[in-house]
Amino acid sequence: MQGDLADRFARLKEKVLVKRPVLDEILKKRGSKKLLEYSHDYVDVNLPPTIPRRQNEFLGVVAEVVESRFDKKLADSVVNQLKKYYFVSTADHDGPITHPFFLNSNLLTAAAMADHSDPAIQNVIVLACANISVDNSSFPRGLFFHNVREGKLQTHRMSFFSANTRPPAVYTLPPYTKVEVEKILKELKIKLDKGEIGAMEHEKMTQLMQEVYDQPEVYNSASYMEQISKTNFKLWPRLFATSKVKLPNLVYLELEDIVVRLLIKHHLYEHTILNHILFDLTYEPYINQYFEGIFGSFSRADESGTYLFWALPKGSKRNLQLWRKGNFLVSKDESYKIELKPEIIQKAMEEKELIPSLLLAFATVSFYYGVKCLGGFNQVNYLTHMKNGYIKMNVDIGNYRSIEVCARAQTKEICDGLTFAFMEYGDHEVGLASGPDLILYGKEDSWQRLVDSAKQITFEEALTPLMPEMYKISYDKKEWEPELESITEKELSEMIGLHDKAEPCIEIPKD
Repeated sequence: MQGDLADRFARLKEKVLVKRPVLDEILKKRGSKKLLEYSHDYVDVNLPPTIPRRQNEFLGVVAEVVESRFDKKLADSVVNQLKKYYFVSTADHDGPITHPFFLNSNLLTAAAMADHSDPAIQNVIVLACANISVDNSSFPRGLFFHNVREGKLQTHRMSFFSANTRPPAVYTLPPYTKVEVEKILKELKIKLDKGEIGAMEHEKMTQLMQEVYDQPEVYNSASYMEQISKTNFKLWPRLFATSKVKLPNLVYLELEDIVVRLLIKHHLYEHTILNHILFDLTYEPYINQYFEGIFGSFSRADESGTYLFWALPKGSKRNLQLWRKGNFLVSKDESYKIELKPEIIQKAMEEKELIPSLLLAFATVSFYYGVKCLGGFNQVNYLTHMKNGYIKMNVDIGNYRSIEVCARAQTKEICDGLTFAFMEYGDHEVGLASGPDLILYGKEDSWQRLVDSAKQITFEEALTPLMPEMYKISYDKKEWEPELESITEKELSEMIGLHDKAEPCIEIPKD
């Protein structure tokens, strides 16, 4: 049976990598590296020598946001770090540090930073994607934790927003209020009374809600995104507080918000290539030629993606795709139409009626400003393809300055999907820990166990359990082969002996 699984997995892996040639290249070159060794390359940034003015524009906007949400001391720390180590993570969905994928990506970055002695390295800086569904599987609208009841692993979700009050995207969520926090506290008490959670879990989760989420400076926020920025900063150091380890700060911002600020401040009214991409009709054929069909960009044939922006008019229950028609962006049914004029686009972005697409976001942050963006298994592919398209477009136009900056943009670093923060439960069962799980069940040696695991397992071993999910994302459901579709993360982890090499950093006690 094990041999059969190995054969089926080899076929599944081949099918995944056919769709992701950049990932295939990374695995061949660096798959055998130990996970912690691989992550050391995050801080190795190929900064173009001709970029100081652009870098200062980017740093100025980031500093402005960090200082407005926290203080000047933290803003200065972030700027000083980025001047020397010009990279951020763009792997996360905007939400509490709960889901294992995003928890692990930031823990891996923190572990890599711990091995560097430069005092300038003080922060894990994240530009999270906020233009995701509130109902996304990563559960951006709240927190979840696990416990064991009657020998089975149970998941407990606590949402700040009920089903009938949720807009379509995290980007437009209003701030939660004290009413929502009180509701969660009441739910925790009900779970305790019903015996669904124990006294320890109730006490610690109640304390977490009160000390992190039930705070005046958090309520005094303009949006849920801003609240997440503030609360993740407070939540993060608690993950390994029992281990008495000082983690670098987690500075959590929104990719779209940073892009909007950069566009308004430096591109809507200035002669830059981003201005031409937005408003110059002569650029449209190049955009269509070099970006259409790339995952994360747009395709008229497949009716996927969008042209530069998503529209979210007030009262709309979903994002609207936009297509360029002359000097307008128009939805498919023409119910929405907006003229491509700087002052009109500025107003729509400020009111969150227009949301930058992935293509526009990365053309701004990665290709124009040259920031190294750590990402996931999808990002390394589409970002590399987008970069190649951007360079070809600029070759045709003769814009050699933009080619020089973009050519050195690094697009092939993975931090998401590399799981090494495991929990043990039941009869030596192993699963992926959530953020609150680390707080609930952490021990003095939890951090050291985590680091030791990152030293033991390879990059490819850490990525292998994710392959079944990659397969299902890569192909339409009608294309799934039953014998490949049935392969599970647990089977693959056992096949490669992952859990023998990666010791769980926490254990959930039996009930």
